Amino acid sequence: MKKQDKKRFDKLKRIGCIACSKKGLFSEPIIHHIRKHTGLGLRPPHDQTIPLCPQHHNMSNESVHLNKTKFEELFGTELQLLDEANQKIKQLEKESIFYDKGNE
Repeated sequence: MKKQDKKRFDKLKRIGCIACSKKGLFSEPIIHHIRKHTGLGLRPPHDQTIPLCPQHHNMSNESVHLNKTKFEELFGTELQLLDEANQKIKQLEKESIFYDKGNE
């Protein structure tokens, strides 16, 4: 894993589960790779990732792996959630630039 990928994953973990956030909750996430035409043996790029808690990843009837239709009805498509996660990362980066300036 490249350094930039690790930084992305760290930021996604700070954001928390993107699905839980829609309910006003924070849940510790795992990183979900969005699979579009990659097949089961190939992992998509690390920049195609969203943070999901275990419940929303693969442990409930409304998880992306067990019931994608229900998941998308409740939370949006994976690509929509990717856009949201990327916006949240940009916000974190802006806050980091602003708040970390005094620590130089």
